[in-house]
Amino acid sequence: MGKQRILSSKFNMSLGYIPVIISIILCEFIIQDIAIYIGAGVGVLSSIYMWQRKGPHIPQFILYSTTGMLLLLTITSFFSADYCPEAMFPFTLEISAIIPPLIIFLNRRRFLSYHTAQTHKCCKQFFAQGAEAAIVSARVLLLIGFLHFLIISLAILFGHPLNDTLRYILFRIMPPCVFILGILFNQFGIYYFNKIMSHTVFIPIVTKKGDVIGKAMASEAINRKNEYINPVIRITVTSHGMLFLLPRPQCSILEKGKTDILMENYLLYGETLEQGAERILQEILPSAPPQNLHFCFMYHFENEITNRLVYNFILDLNNDSILCNKKFKGGKLWTFQQIEHNLHRNFFSSCFEREYEHTKEIIYTREKYKEF
Repeated sequence: MGKQRILSSKFNMSLGYIPVIISIILCEFIIQDIAIYIGAGVGVLSSIYMWQRKGPHIPQFILYSTTGMLLLLTITSFFSADYCPEAMFPFTLEISAIIPPLIIFLNRRRFLSYHTAQTHKCCKQFFAQGAEAAIVSARVLLLIGFLHFLIISLAILFGHPLNDTLRYILFRIMPPCVFILGILFNQFGIYYFNKIMSHTVFIPIVTKKGDVIGKAMASEAINRKNEYINPVIRITVTSHGMLFLLPRPQCSILEKGKTDILMENYLLYGETLEQGAERILQEILPSAPPQNLHFCFMYHFENEITNRLVYNFILDLNNDSILCNKKFKGGKLWTFQQIEHNLHRNFFSSCFEREYEHTKEIIYTREKYKEF
């Protein structure tokens, strides 16, 4: 099962500031009007590409607002030649680009609620995540922009009049740095989030038929037992027509101390049944032959403690010596007669008593065919 990123770089909405960065950098080499036209063109082409690209559509709210701002400046340049002093052009672009994120951030609850309501519509399932990412990017940019304005205020307060070098740094060098830092901080946040989540175990949320409808962290599956159905793999070990049973560990959340089968664990998100069963077998009985592991039946089990879809496997061992392990404290092979003598006496686990008749019939049939 290959590893995959939990959060894609597509959710780094700060990349939408690239057209502004391009305009600011180009104004150092060409006239500012042409720099705005090029930045606006890059923004328009990028927006079209984002809309037309294949795969799930993630709305690039920051890119769209930045492009709109550059288009407004483009229109303004047609009517006024002196709409912005050349020395203040990068700083003007910074202020102009900060206004849309500021509006998004100030109206973040309404903004998020509106786009969350769109997720059920066709091709809009990622609008809520896109809105959240835009709010995060806006918050980061506003923080960095505030620090920039604070530095300018302190410089004017304590260093007035500003010399040419300091003025150049504050109003021409730092504006693009604000946006670049915003991109880097957001990308680092995505990287750190993915690194943390790569060590987080997820468990599928399924229907009673086994269809996967979501996922949850393993800790949630333990703490929120009855809110949704989680798939569980149980492996019954048999040898010479007998079942290997042992008391459940005292640390078990479910029916501690009751006698049960040897192996039980959650199916992990992204695993197939075969992969999950082989993983559990490798953890508990690594020397057991995996070719002797066979799926038998599935059933839904729910009580006040758990809500699970159980997939039952049987592992048939010709050599039961691998069961002589100190880890399997209290474990032994049980005959059907011994088991039936203790059934319905609160001795076995609820799942085992639910499975017993099916398991007995399968093992009885297999043993009968071995005689031929």
